[in-house]
Amino acid sequence: MNAKQLQAIAIVVLVLLGLWGASEMWSRRAATAAASLRLPALTANQVDTVAITHGSDTVLLVKQSGDTWTVNRHPATRSTINDLFQAFRDSVTPELVAESPTSFARMGVDSGSGRLVRVVGGGKTLAQVLVGGTGPGYDASYVRIPGDVRVYLFPGRLPTLVGRPADDWRDRQIGAVAPDSIAVVEIQRAGKRVTLRKQGTAWVLSTGAPADSTAVKRYLERFRNVSAAGFATDRQADSLSFARPKRSLSVRASGARALLTLSFDSTASGYWVRRAEGGPVYRLDVWQVDQLAPSEDAFKAR
Repeated sequence: MNAKQLQAIAIVVLVLLGLWGASEMWSRRAATAAASLRLPALTANQVDTVAITHGSDTVLLVKQSGDTWTVNRHPATRSTINDLFQAFRDSVTPELVAESPTSFARMGVDSGSGRLVRVVGGGKTLAQVLVGGTGPGYDASYVRIPGDVRVYLFPGRLPTLVGRPADDWRDRQIGAVAPDSIAVVEIQRAGKRVTLRKQGTAWVLSTGAPADSTAVKRYLERFRNVSAAGFATDRQADSLSFARPKRSLSVRASGARALLTLSFDSTASGYWVRRAEGGPVYRLDVWQVDQLAPSEDAFKAR
């Protein structure tokens, strides 16, 4: 083989290497472009409904008047709604990890196991995404756009948020009372009544004895935000009776105006509470009930 032939072979090899390099670069660019999945940066003002469907269960978030929302017809916490729309606006970079329907079941993004998130505004679907299982690092989840074979590893808070059960979207605040507005507290438990009454700047018990001012101050602070640990199911709520409650609590302002009135029922699984005017039946842990409706000993001056 002479020098000219070797030179021709070398040129051919260089051309082939150049073509291979260009092909690799193009493939990487194409993959990068394909992985540039971006969900629309939605705001609550644009959206009327968010439906999160998983099997036969649906978490249905619906905007009511103003900026209030419900979840499955119950009041929703505004902070959870804000978190959801902030997650849509978070800047994340998904990674393309599969392009075959054979991967759907393994990654949890098939129609049977994935969570379908559908966002609607003005009668139009603004976004749809299937959220599947967590990735290998547990800080991202697999997602897929319905109708697309590409599966992405999606970091950020959105997959975690849409995995919440309905009760985690609900408003857990039972009541909120400013301590300075409270003039009388009446507690009934085990057939005994405990009364705290404000006299000037001091507090007295029903016996007329002075109450421990530090203990009363600490107690009244608990009414700034009375929150539930959970909720009764419809079946549980139907089986409860508040006609003769195990404990009751009445918080009043001066002039006997009711600020918060609660009735407590108990079962083997804990305490249930409902406001006097009705509404949801909340679940409270035993320690919460003991803090809200303690015995008289908690207020005696020492």
